[in-house]
Amino acid sequence: MKVNKCILMLVCAGFVGAVILLTGCGGDKAMLDLETRLKALEDKGTPDSVLSSARVDLENAKAGKQRGDGTAVQVSIDSLKVHVAAAEKWAEGVMQVNKVRADSLAKVLADLKNGLTGIQLKIADSLYSVLDSNLKKAWYLQAKAAADHLDSLMPSLLKDEDHARQTSVKIVGVWNMVKQHREDGANEVEKNKISFMKDGTFEYDEQMKGQTNDVLKEDWQFISHGNYGLKGDTILLMTQTEKCLRQIYWNLNDKSQWVKNEKAPYDSVIKDGSKDRSIAFSYLKDNYRK
Repeated sequence: MKVNKCILMLVCAGFVGAVILLTGCGGDKAMLDLETRLKALEDKGTPDSVLSSARVDLENAKAGKQRGDGTAVQVSIDSLKVHVAAAEKWAEGVMQVNKVRADSLAKVLADLKNGLTGIQLKIADSLYSVLDSNLKKAWYLQAKAAADHLDSLMPSLLKDEDHARQTSVKIVGVWNMVKQHREDGANEVEKNKISFMKDGTFEYDEQMKGQTNDVLKEDWQFISHGNYGLKGDTILLMTQTEKCLRQIYWNLNDKSQWVKNEKAPYDSVIKDGSKDRSIAFSYLKDNYRK
């Protein structure tokens, strides 16, 4: 009888020791290793549906550790091992398929990209850099998604490139527009002149003078400089500097008196793209004279 009691005490002591070990350094290491593997799967884009069971196991293991429940921790870690291994096996198969697709598309898209210039090339380069970055990190799900996205846009970019090449030779030169408005209380003249240089720069001179409505008169002139590009047959003006030569306004007050408001001239550098704008080539042809 004494021998049986001794054996029982030894078994209990061993079980307690195992629980202490599990909830101590050994359990911590196993949990950390599995959590690291789970995080690696998440980073590679493994869907939530594949990882949900493993995440539940991890939370249960952490909760069991906080309670000091070694048995619950062991059960959760054992289940976590199974679910992480299954997710890794799933990811390995799926990632390989996506890797082949992304690698193949990357080569095709790189060749197509070489036929682009200007704005089209800038767009393609931006999207291709995402694809290339994901391939280098072995994030093949994200790489395939980026490749498919660029692949879907490439026909439009190639079409825009063709239009841009045709339009680029037509826009170089000086374009003038003069409009006089005499309706709804207005009596003013608007003058615009856009100069497109062969080197891809532009100068835009805009002027307004006269009464623009019943209670407002304007007299101003702005000259801006920058670079231009073509997205298809739309001209994009990237303004880098803007100079105000004059900016004078008159407002009609309640006593029927014109009150002058003159603002100071300025010469500013534009770095935030706030003055960028676009002009359709069809609008330029219809409203300006070259």
